[in-house]
This record gives sequence, structure tokens and C-alpha cells, in this order.
Amino acid sequence: MAQTYPLISCICITNRRPVLLEKAISYFISQNYPNKEMVISYPKGDKLSRELIKNYQNQEIQLISMEREEEESLGYARNQAIAKSKGDYVCTWDDDDWYHSSRLSFQFNSMQTKGSGYQASVLTRIILLDVINQQAYLSFPYTWDGTILCKKEVLMQNQYGYTNKAEDTHVIKFLSSKKMLFHIEDAPFLYVYIYHGKNTWDYKHFEYFTSKSEVLSEEIRKKLMELLTI
Repeated sequence: MAQTYPLISCICITNRRPVLLEKAISYFISQNYPNKEMVISYPKGDKLSRELIKNYQNQEIQLISMEREEEESLGYARNQAIAKSKGDYVCTWDDDDWYHSSRLSFQFNSMQTKGSGYQASVLTRIILLDVINQQAYLSFPYTWDGTILCKKEVLMQNQYGYTNKAEDTHVIKFLSSKKMLFHIEDAPFLYVYIYHGKNTWDYKHFEYFTSKSEVLSEEIRKKLMELLTI
């Protein structure tokens, strides 16, 4: 029997960062998962993002854009974007991180095989890249909130908090408590969390994670920097 691929909606919340947004869109386009759409939310005054998105409207990609009020929180924006999405599944897609072309397919297929019966999956090992201090790390085991792939109906019933930070913490706790969340432990190459100095969380927060993680070689760091063209 041929495997079916339900629609996955990648949710990207951005704000006046067209260079990063363009990279996020390119990583989305490169995904080898065959049935996907991208939902991009930006504030009404963000003309740069609006113009950038227009450049993709005539291309053969499924892209939905939506404007939000300037004062809306990150959590509220996520909920609104999820509500507008058409997918059976939702995947977070931050505009300032890097994604392997197999991220969607690997996470989805893992849920269907090793994680059969689960409603969501999350990566517990990723790569951390500190652009400011020129260092790369293999993260310690942790439920990395930004890597979640989850059935839309579950996220509609258990929405993100209306805050700009830690808006996804209770979502992870809910999924874990209900034994809905499949942990993917062996695919750190799928996701690079980049600290560039203008992240939602400050460096002290990022340093907490790097202090518990394994420093990668200079060769790997250079390859990462080249890959991300930083």
C-alpha cells in the first residue's frame, strides 16, 4: 500500500527580518516532504516582509501570508496562524534557524513507525550555533520546543500561551503528560538553533544550554558557518 502524506503546515512568525525570512522560505522550499504549506505571519507595518512574500506568490509553492496587529504576542500570533493553516499537522518554523531538507519527512515518518500512535514529535538533540562567539555544540537531551510537529486539532484545543517568551512550554507539558509526544533522539542534524544576538531570548538563556552541551570541533563549526552562509 502506498504511503499517504497528509498536509503539513509550517508556521513562521516574523517581524521585519526579510533576510532571515528569505532563508526560512528557502529551507521550506527545499524540504523533500511532498505535501506542505507555509503560513507566514507578520505585523501590519512590516512592508519588507510583505514585499518579499509577494515575490513567491507566482511560484509553485503553497504559501499563506497573514498580517497581525503590532502589539500581538508571539503566542497569540502562533495560534492565529495555526487557525488559518490548512494542514492536518503543524510544524513550528522559526525564521532564524536552519532546517535540513529532510526535517519534515524524518519527523513525520518517525511518528508513523517508531512513534506509532503519537500525536506529536519533538527533537531532543539538535545543533547549537553561537555566531557571536564562533562556537558550535551538540545539545544535551532536552525537549526543544521549537522543533515540534503536531496534529493541528491537538494544538487548536491546547493553544500557545499569549506571551512573547515560553509561550510553548505548557504545550510540551500537556503533550508529555498525555503521552502524545514522541521523542526523536538520534537526528541532531535536522535542526540548527542559531544564536545571532537578536533572538527572543538573551545570551544568558542560550548559555544555559551550551554549558550543558558538547563542544563540536572547529572543522564542524566552519562547515556549519559555510552552510548557513554566515
